[in-house]
Amino acid sequence: MTMDLLAWLGGTLLALGMLALGLWAGIAERRHGADSEGFWTAHRSLSGWSLGMSLSASMLSVSWSLVYGVELLYRYGWGGLWLLAIPWLVTLGLFYLLVPRLRAFGAFSQGELFGQVHGRKLQLLTALVLSVVFLAWCGAEIAAAGELLAPMLQAPAPLVMAGLALLVAAYSWAGGFRAVVLTDVAQFLLIAVFLVFLAVRSWQPQGLSPLAPIPAPSLWLVLVTLLVYVTGWLSEADIWLRFTAAKSDTHARLAMAFTAGVSLVLVIGVPALLAAAARTLLPQSQDLVFPRLLAHLLPPQLHILVLGGFAAVALSTISTTANVVAVTWARDWPREKAHSSNLSWARWASALAVFAALVVAWLSRSLSELFYLSAGLLSAGLFWPTLGLFYPSLREAARVAAWVGFFAVLASFLLERSGLFRFAADPGLNELAIGYIPPALAVGVLALAGSWLWMKVKKPQEAPQPRQ
Repeated sequence: MTMDLLAWLGGTLLALGMLALGLWAGIAERRHGADSEGFWTAHRSLSGWSLGMSLSASMLSVSWSLVYGVELLYRYGWGGLWLLAIPWLVTLGLFYLLVPRLRAFGAFSQGELFGQVHGRKLQLLTALVLSVVFLAWCGAEIAAAGELLAPMLQAPAPLVMAGLALLVAAYSWAGGFRAVVLTDVAQFLLIAVFLVFLAVRSWQPQGLSPLAPIPAPSLWLVLVTLLVYVTGWLSEADIWLRFTAAKSDTHARLAMAFTAGVSLVLVIGVPALLAAAARTLLPQSQDLVFPRLLAHLLPPQLHILVLGGFAAVALSTISTTANVVAVTWARDWPREKAHSSNLSWARWASALAVFAALVVAWLSRSLSELFYLSAGLLSAGLFWPTLGLFYPSLREAARVAAWVGFFAVLASFLLERSGLFRFAADPGLNELAIGYIPPALAVGVLALAGSWLWMKVKKPQEAPQPRQ
């Protein structure tokens, strides 16, 4: 049997398995009650174990934890942990502490909560930002997976991208958010086996090169990365959807703790082994090391494992990011009337979001700037209303800071991309393409402080005078 035929057979079996899980999720949903609210929320009945595996699977994207994570450790040694793994673990720790307070609001999604606390104008901004950000991320993952899987399947990359989108749309349509989580659990198990297998293969008889931190990332690069990533991840809607879908606060916290434990192994341990192997086998590489490392670790007859591992990683990230877009469009977009209770519309909205991301994937080369802008929109735009949830006295100022930060990050991005101004001198920061975000965050801080002081001074003056 030829390798391309074997790859198609393996891909077909994987697709059938995911479709079966989607149908099973749909049956489970009907037992709880077939309604659009349950379609989006899984009736808030999910366990911490399943949500933890779901969040872990969606976090283990092709470009993020594999290609980028290994590259950082290869280049910076253990210092590379500060540029990805440590900010992620800090974010999970903060969510572990904050989950009970966030769930106490009673809202399911980020858009719904911001509309409930900050009003419809802020809900509109949230819907716009989440649509742009998660369409960009979903499209980028479809494009990356299509390019990686196309050679193995001996098929055009756009066709592979369309196949991935069709599969995700099908099982999302069948089972809603429960299908997303259930397929994530299966994909997590496949991903874990794949990564552990790679870690075992990376062990070299002659030993592995130590991950000495030379050259270490600069202090400025570490601090800016920590600031940008933590503020952005605290505003990520896909994480919010998972802890609000948990059956209790205890299960929501269990999901965060489980994800942190998995991250220690699969975001730190395995990439560290792969980076050490890459330093041994590819000591002078100037290109991305992960694709070249795979060629060393896996002979042609084992490339079917790469297909399964990459497909599982991609499917999880695609379904998660597309689900955020679908929830935003169909459930949380601000409107005069309450969101539609039509289950059929909910199903089609979930499919429409995937195919919109497919269009982004096909246009990914011309829309690459959108991907770089997306992280800044979360940090500079949605972090302030998130902060305002915990400090009621800052809520009015947070609404101002959100809009100011949104336009500030657009301005700083355009200034840097056009070459008119460079905000960061650090080479590592420029390579990450996030140097435009700290200035926008600084403008947001000024807007928050200025608005808060103005309102504090203004309100006593506007207080009604007692009647004579």
